[in-house]
Amino acid sequence: MDEFNEEKKKDSEKEDNEAQEENDFNELSIEKSDEDFEESNEVQISDDEVNSNLSNSVEIDKEMLARQVKDYHKNLIEASLYVSGRPLSIEELNTRLEISKKEVEELINELAFDYLERSTALVINRVGEDYQMSLRTEYIEKVSKFAKGGAIAERYLRTLTVIALKQPILKSLVVKLRGSGAYEHVKYLLDNGLIAAVKKGRSQELTTTDKYAEMFGLPKNKEEMKRIMVSQLGLDNISSDDNKENDKNIN
Repeated sequence: MDEFNEEKKKDSEKEDNEAQEENDFNELSIEKSDEDFEESNEVQISDDEVNSNLSNSVEIDKEMLARQVKDYHKNLIEASLYVSGRPLSIEELNTRLEISKKEVEELINELAFDYLERSTALVINRVGEDYQMSLRTEYIEKVSKFAKGGAIAERYLRTLTVIALKQPILKSLVVKLRGSGAYEHVKYLLDNGLIAAVKKGRSQELTTTDKYAEMFGLPKNKEEMKRIMVSQLGLDNISSDDNKENDKNIN
């Protein structure tokens, strides 16, 4: 009887041990499963971060490329204005540079503003519907010796500036404003093709020529030329009294 009980006790202990081992195995399996799940999530999160970084990198590259293209187009427009030496229209820049009209208009306005903000001798002026790069009027006298056609003495330039600002102007009024030396100044300017003269009563009516406009990067249109010169020199608008003075000198 004791042997039977002892045997039964051993069997019971064996069953308990087997049950404990099974429980331990199940718990280990669950823990392993949880660890695998967490590792899987970590890998997934890491992949998402990589994809996000790649996406951001692509967007940055696109923005950088767009900026480079815009700067290149802007430089092309600036170079075109520089080498042309004449007013250029939005349509001409659009056609020849193959840049959309909308972008040309946007970039040329940016350029004009940039030049106004810069400490530079050049400006981009609007001439009617066109745009032209030109020299600031206050620098003309000092740099005239480098202009096409050679040096122009300051005395001639001062008389030429008066004519350009007040044109059409009578020769007699120029002499009144610049003194008797203006007779010789006018002759010099006529001989060099910088001004033109038309008989007007007892005097001559003087205007600038296309050569003058081209030499100093100014519009050939007389009213546009005067407007730009007045603006650059910081002068008040030329009054209509000049015309009255012209009329008075004719009679």
